[in-house]
Amino acid sequence: MNGIKKHWWKALAVILLVYTIAFSFLVPLSPKISSASPKSLEIGSNTLTLTGYNTGFLEGEKIYACLEFEKKPLVLGENIEVLSENKIRVDFTVPEKLPSKVLNLRLNTTRFNSFAPELIKAYSVKIANDSSQYTTLTFSSSANNFDIPNRLQLNETIRNLMFHVPMWFAMMIILGISVWYSIKYLNTFDIKYDIIAREAVNIGLLFAFLGLITGSIWAKFTWSEHTNLFTTSGWWVNDVKLNGAAITTLIYLAYRILRSSLQEESQKAKVSAVYNIFAFVLMIVFIMILPRLTDSLHPGNGGNPAFGKYDLDNTLRMVFYPAVLGWILLGVWMVNLKKRISNIENTLDYE
Repeated sequence: MNGIKKHWWKALAVILLVYTIAFSFLVPLSPKISSASPKSLEIGSNTLTLTGYNTGFLEGEKIYACLEFEKKPLVLGENIEVLSENKIRVDFTVPEKLPSKVLNLRLNTTRFNSFAPELIKAYSVKIANDSSQYTTLTFSSSANNFDIPNRLQLNETIRNLMFHVPMWFAMMIILGISVWYSIKYLNTFDIKYDIIAREAVNIGLLFAFLGLITGSIWAKFTWSEHTNLFTTSGWWVNDVKLNGAAITTLIYLAYRILRSSLQEESQKAKVSAVYNIFAFVLMIVFIMILPRLTDSLHPGNGGNPAFGKYDLDNTLRMVFYPAVLGWILLGVWMVNLKKRISNIENTLDYE
């Protein structure tokens, strides 16, 4: 019983990470319309071909399509034909007078109460002979049940949200633990605090490398023009936050080099502790401050909307926050193990 009380947080870390991995790889993306043709609807008769993702259209199923304004249907789709599981064709007869505001194209099927494609900004409904007068046509958006939201450009890569971002959270927390114990060492000169600070930096560096790898992969498939996995170009995107993370990693690698260059243990611990404090301050500057002062592709920086306003819906919150806690607990667990190994090594050295 005492063992359970002592190690409950380790079990929690395992449960949270298993839950995160299972959700990330097993839950499908919400259906979405990825493209449509033609790119505008003229007044009169139109045939619109919609290409979707994960839509699973079935031959003979009942599909409802309409143009609506403020949730009121204005133009009903006719002659809806299923071309494939991800493609349908629908006819619209557009009248001359429509509201000069945004219209939604809503699709319902017998399988979804609210079939929810993503926004397509390029579409318009012309309401006069003058082509400068038009009404924007968008697609209504909401996830189905517990599906992962299917966002423009992110697509399947949105699953990386449960790995890349929580790993950076874990790195920052662990490096924060490291700098705390560096400060404690400078106050007490107790070598046990230097050991914890050192091992925390080592584990923080591991999460930094994992964050850079997952971030580079994510950037290649969302921000780069070269999305082929086997092409050498496009693996690094010139983004201030990504560059700042790389510089931070180099700063902490220099911490390890500094330690290895000093021989006397007391001097090594003192110099490393001072360096660690400055390294943590630089990390905050490069990762938290500079990206907010300049343009950045990352959400929440440089004017970009944060995940909480765009992608982090209620479904993702159910797994994102547990993922953050799970990766942090795993990092703390690893620091604890490394500390115990170092203590054993030190004991053997003195014997």
